Amino acid sequence: MYSTPVATAVAALVPLSEAERLALLREAPLTSLAAAFAHVPDPRRRAGQRYSLPFLLICLVAALLCNCNSTQAVEEWCRAHPALLRRYVGPGRFLTPSGSLYRRLLPRLSVEHLEWALAGWLRATRPVDDREPIARGGKTIRGAGIAPQAAPHLLTLYTHQTQEVLLQVRVDDKTNEIPLAQALLPAFCTPGRVVTADALHTQTAFVATVRAHGGHVVLTVKGNQPTLFADIATLFADPLTITQTAQTTDRHRGRREQRQLRLSTELASFLHTHSPWRDIGQVGELTRTVTTVTTATRTTREVVYLLTTLSPCQACPRCLLRLVRHHWHIENGLHSVRDGTFGEDRSRLRTGQAPQILAACRNLALTLLRRTGVRAIATARRVLAYQPEQALALLFPTPPAT
Repeated sequence: MYSTPVATAVAALVPLSEAERLALLREAPLTSLAAAFAHVPDPRRRAGQRYSLPFLLICLVAALLCNCNSTQAVEEWCRAHPALLRRYVGPGRFLTPSGSLYRRLLPRLSVEHLEWALAGWLRATRPVDDREPIARGGKTIRGAGIAPQAAPHLLTLYTHQTQEVLLQVRVDDKTNEIPLAQALLPAFCTPGRVVTADALHTQTAFVATVRAHGGHVVLTVKGNQPTLFADIATLFADPLTITQTAQTTDRHRGRREQRQLRLSTELASFLHTHSPWRDIGQVGELTRTVTTVTTATRTTREVVYLLTTLSPCQACPRCLLRLVRHHWHIENGLHSVRDGTFGEDRSRLRTGQAPQILAACRNLALTLLRRTGVRAIATARRVLAYQPEQALALLFPTPPAT
């Protein structure tokens, strides 16, 4: 059965040291996906092996690109394209791995090796001076929760414009995101880079970590910081407060959303002197007004408070409004796509490391599709299902030798 415990195999996995993580991220020559997959240790005995681990992972990602959401579908896809696999991965006596092989193997793999190897490949294939803003978000794979095993909660670092997953790690509990995020940021926070996060990470230690590496933050302020929340609310309730304003309006399918951002620097010096919040350049009030026109017109209004270490010279109100908008790509462009298009929460492979391994492969498939410029992921996967050679061409940018 898919839910057979694999506690013995998982316990045998040795976690990576900090030096090994940095080696996979910065030093290893991971310019190809095959090289990245080769850094993942194979838990199987060599005797009787028909397929190498890089070959199995390449087949898995290629099948995900071609609209296959289950291990059984991966088996059927491989059986349908042996000649194509032989052309891209080389000659082999066996080219059709079974779904049961994946169900036995994936729970035993070292997910930490895979995640950091993919992070190293992504780093090697992105611009050298990479300063694209990154968003931090968490997601629970609810379909993978079986007693007594809790559903895994994953922390993700995600780029704003290109929408690529820089790194994904598992946390034991949602509240443990805070120290883990602070530990991961130094590897990705470069001078001038902006990090956005939800209210959970509105912590002085988080701001200090980013600023220590030359970065900046844009954070939401809610009830978990009651004093700070009250100070910002009082500031914007005063009609004499000097502010800068930007506004955008979107219309889509009978829904109009208007966003208005007010920014002020008047609280910055007070926070620096009378609170533990250092380096705050501006605070903001974001008002979202949504009007839905159906049988009856309905209007909702939401007010959210923000803070940022960016000064008015570094970020105008329109720039900050764009950063806040792009932060939610992690929900709309990643989490909802994995659930709706890839059927993540409906997956029946729940044991051991398998849920996160599959999540990492889905992230990789999404990154490869985003790099082609497509926006409709479901449509692109259906097209690749009829043109599997294009899917393998995404995994192997260099054409195979004839």
